[in-house]
Amino acid sequence: MRRVISATSASSPSPTISPSGRSRPPASSAPSRQPAATIQNKLWAPLNVADYGSYIAQISDTDAVFAAFAGANGLRFLRQYAEYGLKQKIPIVAAMTTVDEGVLHSMGDEAAGIISAGWYSAALPGDANQRFVAGLRKETGVDPGFYSAGAYSAGLALESALASIAGKAEDKQALIAALRKVDIANDPRGPWRLDPYGNPVQNIYIRKTERRDGRLVNTVVKTYENVSQFWTYKPEAFLAAPVYSRSNPVKL
Repeated sequence: MRRVISATSASSPSPTISPSGRSRPPASSAPSRQPAATIQNKLWAPLNVADYGSYIAQISDTDAVFAAFAGANGLRFLRQYAEYGLKQKIPIVAAMTTVDEGVLHSMGDEAAGIISAGWYSAALPGDANQRFVAGLRKETGVDPGFYSAGAYSAGLALESALASIAGKAEDKQALIAALRKVDIANDPRGPWRLDPYGNPVQNIYIRKTERRDGRLVNTVVKTYENVSQFWTYKPEAFLAAPVYSRSNPVKL
């Protein structure tokens, strides 16, 4: 049994908290219900914190740190974590957005070697993703990540749904029904569809941040195919469990 400290912004997308304070986890965090580690401490930093020193000072005598941040918060935390000398002592495993490509281009060696999990990486093989990455690099100069890939996925879903109803968007019920039936095969992130509850069934990628061709990338080291929000649990048991909260990360 491993020992883990969780460090996150107060409203970051993580297995234990959402902006409302109570949520069910996203599909990519469903495996977190497995009792693979003991959470020793949970550190909640305000969204606007500039100095993580007082939080990093609380990290010691543990096997790993789970870091869940978004935007510049991930950049600041990882940089200060390295400056405090912990990077070589206690490894970090991260939420997808902590090392998202949207901020990864502004990071340095502090991000190298971090393991994260998510439904996309700009380093994914395949023609659809290579075209997508090349197009975004041409327009922005950087790799696409969580936000650009997610918006593109939404566009593909809408396009597919509209095509199936001959473009009759004014028929709201038909459009809603068509959206629930989308089965996307040509997405840069890989194939996905919606389950009966409206949540994606998709590939989840275990990624390692590495430097390739002069840029940091999230290299895919393992793929879990067709992952639903329920992971390996029966839907009835999963949905019957209490929702997550700061004080009660559910154990099934």
